[in-house]
Amino acid sequence: MNAEDEAKWITAQKKTFTKWFNNHLRKKGYPPITEIKTGFETGITLMQIVNALYDKPMPKKYNKDPKMRPHKLDNLNLAMEMLTNQAEVKTNFLKNTHLLDGDEKMILGMMWAIILHYAINGISVDEMTAKEGLLLWVQKKTKNYSGVDPPGVKDFSKSWRSGLAFCALIHKHHPDRLDYHSLDQKDAAGNLKLAFDVAESLGIPRLLEVEDVNQDKPDERSIMTYVSEFFHAFANANQAEAAIRRCKKFLDFARKMWDAQNEYETRAQALLDWIGLQDQKFSHFDAGETLEDAKECLSFFRRYVVADKPPKLGEFFDVCALLAEIQTDLKVNHRPAYVPPQGLLPADLDAAFANLNIIEVDYTNQARAHRFTFVHAVDSGLSEDQKAEYKASFNHFDANKNGILSATEFKAALVAVNVSFRDENEFKALFNSLSTGGAMNAGVGLDAYMSYMYNRNADKDDAGQVKDSFATLSGGNNNSISDSQLAHFSADEQQFIRNRAPQNADGTYNFASFVDSNYA
Repeated sequence: MNAEDEAKWITAQKKTFTKWFNNHLRKKGYPPITEIKTGFETGITLMQIVNALYDKPMPKKYNKDPKMRPHKLDNLNLAMEMLTNQAEVKTNFLKNTHLLDGDEKMILGMMWAIILHYAINGISVDEMTAKEGLLLWVQKKTKNYSGVDPPGVKDFSKSWRSGLAFCALIHKHHPDRLDYHSLDQKDAAGNLKLAFDVAESLGIPRLLEVEDVNQDKPDERSIMTYVSEFFHAFANANQAEAAIRRCKKFLDFARKMWDAQNEYETRAQALLDWIGLQDQKFSHFDAGETLEDAKECLSFFRRYVVADKPPKLGEFFDVCALLAEIQTDLKVNHRPAYVPPQGLLPADLDAAFANLNIIEVDYTNQARAHRFTFVHAVDSGLSEDQKAEYKASFNHFDANKNGILSATEFKAALVAVNVSFRDENEFKALFNSLSTGGAMNAGVGLDAYMSYMYNRNADKDDAGQVKDSFATLSGGNNNSISDSQLAHFSADEQQFIRNRAPQNADGTYNFASFVDSNYA
């Protein structure tokens, strides 16, 4: 690399990396970096970025205003211990003197190591596979977008100059935010500006400017850093959408059951009221003393048997069938059985119709049993498209085609389908739990991989998953969701939650109790 090219990449990375660091420092209320040569010399900024990113506590004893070189070196030693030992970021040959003396190349290398570890952690354990996994994600999301595919995104440099790849990523996840098909493929500057403006409005920090990308050879690391922000932003959006879908599905079923139970109680009570009225009529009826009076009594009873009673017997059958549907729906969907109010139990209805003969009873029981066979639980498993996507990801990363994914291959395959791990120990535990073979041949087979993806992504419709979904929407707020966070649901759904969920002293709603009360 000649001196001119080296100066260009140093300038590009300084700008992008500084923006990335300042974005995370700002979230914790720490002062921004203005110049990387001097920004890390006291060690305090490095301590603050490790605290902001990894939530590692600031050292109890550090010099808050170091003036002399030994004091700064002491601080830097503490900061590097936080970075390498606590956060486990590999910095290779970095020394405290590099930071103190403003060695730009070494400082940029440290900043890139932190970005790789934090922003692209979970994509892979090393840069190349991380790049491959992130690139595959981009290719999948931009597939068949005119001007991008073909030829397809090939790298993290020249493929992004037109701005179309950025626009395609945004349109794929938020088609309402820009009209991709109206873009001028020759207007690189306009496309880049549009993409960066829209991305910023979606909460993606503006790490690049138009001139950083609209050049012959944009800096790879800078673009990779920015694209990783798209990946994490859209992956989080996908999780929120899944949480909303699961909560809405839960609410739809709960409301359906609530309405059906109210309908059952209303119709059952109407039947009992009608039977009581008939009992009163026949109890006080005067049969008379003449033949004509007796015939009229028989005629009256015949009219009752032929015209009045049959519709009520039909309604009795329909009400029993409704209750059977309710109980069957609750059972196959793992909810507790419905217990009607005292006086409206099936036994009460049976007692009221005790004058029905055994054939009628047998017929109604047979009809109920037959009706049960047509009630089915809703399939909540994976769609065929999801299964095909997961199998394709497995096959793509099975480099030697032995039907087993190594740890590196498994992690890259997961990233390709939007599953990432910031905690390496969590990933190792997962890999070991799914792995087969000895220590030298450990790996994850297709069946284990597909089983994991099913357990992670299928809508299982159980209490645990629904509560996790509510927790996602509430920001993990201790089993409670606030009134403002109910905005994810329709007005009717919000009102249903307010009416049925226990309300806490602070006005929030206890979704954990609400969900548990609807499951067996």
